[in-house]
Amino acid sequence: MWLPPASCHNYGARPMAARRFIDCLVILGLSLCSSVSLFAAPPELESLFPLSCQAGTTADIKLKGKNLNSMRLCQVAASGVSVKVIDDQSLQISVDKKTPAGIYHLRVLTDGGLSQPYPFQVTGWPVLTAKEESDQPDSALELSLPGGVDARFEHTGDIDWYAFDGTKDQRVTLRCHSKSLNSSAEPLLTLIAPDGEEIAFASDHWREPVVHVKLPRSGVYQIKVFNRDYSSDPSALYYLSVNSEPSLLAAFPALINSDQPARITIQGIKLPGVSQNASQILQQKEITVDPQSLTASHQPVTALPTSPLKNRFQLGVPELEGTVSLMTTDLPLVVDQEPENQSQKTAQLIKIPCDIAGQFLKPRDLDWYQFTAEKGQELCIRAFGEQLDQQMDLELSLLDSSGKLLKSLTDKAAAKGTATPVSAASLDPEGTWKAPKSDTYYLLVRDLYGSSLGGFDRQYRVRIENKQPDFQAYAHPADSDRYSGISLHQGGHTHVAIYVDRQHGFSEPVRIQAVDLPEGLSADEVIIPAHQSEARFAIFTNKNTPRNIVSLSLKAVATVQDREIVKQVQPQTDSRSNSFQQVATLAAGIAKPASFSMKIKPRQGKLALGEKVELDVQWKSTGSEISGNPVLKWHIDLVDAKGKQVSLIKPVTSLDLKFSENLLTAQLPPKMQPGQYSLWLSATLKVTPLQTDDKTQNKQKQVQIEAVSNIITLEIQPLSNKK
Repeated sequence: MWLPPASCHNYGARPMAARRFIDCLVILGLSLCSSVSLFAAPPELESLFPLSCQAGTTADIKLKGKNLNSMRLCQVAASGVSVKVIDDQSLQISVDKKTPAGIYHLRVLTDGGLSQPYPFQVTGWPVLTAKEESDQPDSALELSLPGGVDARFEHTGDIDWYAFDGTKDQRVTLRCHSKSLNSSAEPLLTLIAPDGEEIAFASDHWREPVVHVKLPRSGVYQIKVFNRDYSSDPSALYYLSVNSEPSLLAAFPALINSDQPARITIQGIKLPGVSQNASQILQQKEITVDPQSLTASHQPVTALPTSPLKNRFQLGVPELEGTVSLMTTDLPLVVDQEPENQSQKTAQLIKIPCDIAGQFLKPRDLDWYQFTAEKGQELCIRAFGEQLDQQMDLELSLLDSSGKLLKSLTDKAAAKGTATPVSAASLDPEGTWKAPKSDTYYLLVRDLYGSSLGGFDRQYRVRIENKQPDFQAYAHPADSDRYSGISLHQGGHTHVAIYVDRQHGFSEPVRIQAVDLPEGLSADEVIIPAHQSEARFAIFTNKNTPRNIVSLSLKAVATVQDREIVKQVQPQTDSRSNSFQQVATLAAGIAKPASFSMKIKPRQGKLALGEKVELDVQWKSTGSEISGNPVLKWHIDLVDAKGKQVSLIKPVTSLDLKFSENLLTAQLPPKMQPGQYSLWLSATLKVTPLQTDDKTQNKQKQVQIEAVSNIITLEIQPLSNKK
């Protein structure tokens, strides 16, 4: 037997002189174009401090980042939270006492556009702000119980000290939030008893340190907090909480069916209706959960975009502090039956397809599952541990009845080339497997970090289904807003980047459509050809649309095995480290009017191979002088019959600014694959803001910008057969 080793709006045309103020009229019938704000870059938030605010109170917050001048609006995605902008670096946040505790997204809107979301925490108890003086045991900051503190590592080697009054046999939970608050810090903590003895230490195996302890005596306890490598930087922040109140800490299984109530076990402190056990710190209790009554999760999602973890909800229990995340599944649910499935002989029977909710209750735990498969049956298998915020490295092994290893699935490697929403590496394994014959097979799940780790909340998920063509679609800010949010400029258009993850041979066109856009916004459908995964989606903003932060919703429509499938486009953000993160909302900020825009319209309805493409191009500039003629670039992903990329022939790459409407041409290659192709233009140009009557204002400098056009679909047909 094998055993694992150890370890539409358009503009009219009229001649205009260059370098003059230009404002074209609107005509019906032309689709978009995109625009770029000339003189203000979108904001980038780097940190905020303090990190938290108690429900029912007000907090003064300081911001750090880039391009935060001209801040117009700040929004926290939570009910009962209002934000007042004091200046370009200061906010005042007021939280209603009924707002649930949790981590929410904060965004700021400036003239230049919208920032990416940044975590902001609402707590149910008082929050202090740490001072640098609390860096010695005799100057420890005194915390209330329950209570919390926002802090940062001010310098290399910084150590923070805190103190609280505790009583004998009191059950206390200490927890540090850092990664969930977008912090670079990796804090560790030690609890010291009144007599100076270290009685608890948070293991560095946890993504965020947590300690549950029963106090051995009454007196003043001290908490020592330090960064794992004793380093410091501006984003090395953390939030420490000390709690002795009834609390909800975990739930198993954290995966339930989406269409029926489920029995789950919760774990916490001082659970109502559970008798106190002198030897136990944490308690457990069974409850019934109705998925229809759960509240969609507002918590930032750290899972890879490829995962099905988007169906996350928050579970709260009356009389208990805190919430826990639950997920729903559309597959039959299998719950790990501990400890009966510890060997191949006692493997737990499962049927394909299924979704397994498992846990490692003790160190070196091994979970075995047994299933049958037909010869040639192909399975798609995905595991989730790290993506469930666990410090976990899962390994999946497939074996036959004799115990022979057939395949091992380990870490997901990073894809080569440009980063996409699905290219990141992960410790969570995924892959496919084909049954060599009709037989009984075994799946072994283990944690490579599990030699010393185990517990109720050490949970994983394994999703197994038959391999078949499928797809997922993702949206994130396009190049100009890549590291900020989606910025919509009044009177212009903005591009949203779309990525289609084509799985298991899926090769059909995908249509991207907007769903119930807010008033003042409009968008045309975009078709992503069968050979293409990356595309753009354009949104037009009416010139009278008020400045605000709004939520967008997009859907992807495609035919999969003769069935029309409709899926929600999943929103993402992208960092300068090319790390994509799933977020709850595709938010957009309506910023100042567009400074330059252009739009295109094809003169032909359909084209044949080798035919000339003719485009009418209209442009508009507001409040600026343009130097020289813009340089144009055509963006179209043409391929030949073998799928190799081919290019347009002699595309016109200049725009004559003497006229507000131009005719541009390009030749289609004679040898290319017929079909539907998306086309748009980008323009690089130099502009200078028009001088105002204010003589105190400095002379405006010339800047170079890039603008993009609307997106059109060209239908290219094969040549007709001629005798």
